[in-house]
Amino acid sequence: MNNTNSVYVAWQEPDTRAWHVVGNLQARKSGYVFKYTKGALSSPKFTKFSGMKDVSETYVSEELFPLFKNRLLSPRRPEYPRFMSWLGFDDDKAKPIDILARTGGMRSTDNLQIFKKIELEEDGSFEHSFFLHGLGYLTDSANKRVSELKPGEKLKLCLDLQNAFDSEAVVVRADQPAEIVGYCPRYFVKLIKALLINDPQSVSLAVEKISSDAPHNYRLLCKIYGHASVSQRELFNLHTEFEVIE
Repeated sequence: MNNTNSVYVAWQEPDTRAWHVVGNLQARKSGYVFKYTKGALSSPKFTKFSGMKDVSETYVSEELFPLFKNRLLSPRRPEYPRFMSWLGFDDDKAKPIDILARTGGMRSTDNLQIFKKIELEEDGSFEHSFFLHGLGYLTDSANKRVSELKPGEKLKLCLDLQNAFDSEAVVVRADQPAEIVGYCPRYFVKLIKALLINDPQSVSLAVEKISSDAPHNYRLLCKIYGHASVSQRELFNLHTEFEVIE
C-alpha cells in the first residue's frame, strides 16, 4: 500500500546545485514524525534544521513542526480559496502534508523542497501529480502555448542530455504546435529518465489543470502515469539517500 502520509525533504547544495534527499516527514494519527535520511550526510555544507541537530534522532510532535508549518498558507488569508483551487484541492479536505507535497513547500529564503515520491500500486500502475518547473523562464510564445493547453491533453517527456546546467533534465513539450512548456521537477528526473530509456511507452504525461491567474510555479499541474513491467519495478526502489538514518 502506498504511504500517502509520507513526504521527503530535498535540499539543494549551493555550489554544485545538486539536490539531496535529507529528511522524511510522516503524518501519524497522533501527530508527526521526522527523521533525517542518508542524503543529509552527502555534503558537509548541509546544516541541520533548527531544533533537530542530531541526525540519528527520531523527532515526534503532536503538531506540525515549525519548519513545515511555516510553509503553509494560512486558511485565514483571503486568497486561500483561490490558492487551493490552483493546487486542485478541496480546501475543506486537503491535509497539510498533501498541500506541502503539491506546493513543494518552497520559500525564497532557503533551498528546500518537499515532495512525495512516485509510488507503484500492487498491479504495477502508478500515477502522480506535480507542477511543471521553469515556466518563469519560458519565451512569450511558449507561455502563450501553455495558456492554450487543455486538461487531459497529452504532453511529451524528452531527455535534455545536452543541457549545460543539468544533463539529467527532462523537458516537457506540447505538440501541434510543438513548444517546450516546462521541466519535470529535479527530484523525479532520475526515475523518469530511467523509465524513458527502459521503455518510452511505459510512462505518459498529461495536463491535469491550468490556472491562468496563478504564479508561474502553480500554473501548469500535470499528471504522470503508466504501468511498470515486472523488470521495471526495480527502478522504483528508493536509492540510498532516501533511507532513514538509524
